[in-house]
Amino acid sequence: MPTQLQAPRIDACVAPSMEDLVSVERALAIGLAGARPIVETERVDLCDVSGRILAQTIRADAPLPRFDYSAMDGYAVDTTNLSADIPTLLKVTGSIPARRTIGNPALQRGCAVRILTGAPIPAGADAVVAQEDVRREGDSIILSRSTRPSDNIRRRGEDVSEGDSLIEVGTVMGPLQAGVAATCGYPGVRVFRKLRVTMFTTGSELRQPGESIQPGEIYDSNRFILRSLLGRPWIDIVDLGSCLDQPSKLRAIFQSAAACADVIVSAGGISVGDEDHVVEAFQRCGGKLWVRKVAIKPGKPLVLGKLADATYVGLPGNPGALFTTFKVIVDQILAARAGIRPERDSECAAIANFNWKGRPGRTTYLPAVLLGIENGLPLIELLPDANSGKLHQLSLAAGFVVVAPEVKSIECGAQIRWRPFAR
Repeated sequence: MPTQLQAPRIDACVAPSMEDLVSVERALAIGLAGARPIVETERVDLCDVSGRILAQTIRADAPLPRFDYSAMDGYAVDTTNLSADIPTLLKVTGSIPARRTIGNPALQRGCAVRILTGAPIPAGADAVVAQEDVRREGDSIILSRSTRPSDNIRRRGEDVSEGDSLIEVGTVMGPLQAGVAATCGYPGVRVFRKLRVTMFTTGSELRQPGESIQPGEIYDSNRFILRSLLGRPWIDIVDLGSCLDQPSKLRAIFQSAAACADVIVSAGGISVGDEDHVVEAFQRCGGKLWVRKVAIKPGKPLVLGKLADATYVGLPGNPGALFTTFKVIVDQILAARAGIRPERDSECAAIANFNWKGRPGRTTYLPAVLLGIENGLPLIELLPDANSGKLHQLSLAAGFVVVAPEVKSIECGAQIRWRPFAR
């Protein structure tokens, strides 16, 4: 059984009441504590491993490189037998390509061997002279510059030693990780099964793109924002579509989702309006609430909880608030539930190219763009008149300016926190 990352436990003695406005940090800690990582694994071919989450440790079965080899096309020589005089004439006695070798090629004293990139270094050679540094004349070469020991040679084991741990459990496999596994001779690896995420949006006013629309109705952008946010190689999405603002229909959709999901994500209907029935339906189905309100702007209504064996995330219906709360909190909960190793914080210091005033009390995330670099730090500009309802404006952003709850204003030139969107 692979080692799993352990989330912190929720301390029931300090769990917030449902009326508490909890900080972003506290909400995230509670969500991570409840995100029990999946343990089921499956074996996948290395051709299909991109984006999957590794469930075994990849170790080197041999030193890497496996033998001393040439880093470029040229000529293998023994520097201890080279004359100090330049130019130097050497006879070429053979050629070694990058392929399986038979026997143990050896360099004759006072000679050179033609060698290609990736080919093993012959016995007796201690350097490779790049072909552009020699002049070929028949079966001889003339060296035009001095050569030092180890020039253009990649030494056996200089990358890793035999038995070294190269890729840890919980790593999202990318192109380089797949390459490392292949270099070690793995035809396939064990990965955690995909996280099953069931999603739905709510709102009697919602219509799907392509349908006719009447006054008072809007197209359901949340469904497609959410599908894109969840579109990862390690997630299986079950899209239940859009649900009317009717308690009975919401209860039915929760019951359907709980039957198969690791995580249930909904969008809309979680506030305290007359038509906001999602939280009540969730509880009527046996759901347990962990968090009801978060001190984040935009997105104060944010629900975290559990239904059967599924983690539940209730996102705001405002598209900008949905996107913000997902990127700040939900992303990390999903990663923990899927078994991904925690990553370092992506926030960094930056310089404000704007003035801003706001009301303190909640951590605020302002959509912004990167203008360039100033004094070694990103120079950031806010999008003009951006708010959580301007979806097109948000689509232009490259990241968030993160404003701490106690901050009332930001002046141009001040140092700020910048959270770029992952590419």
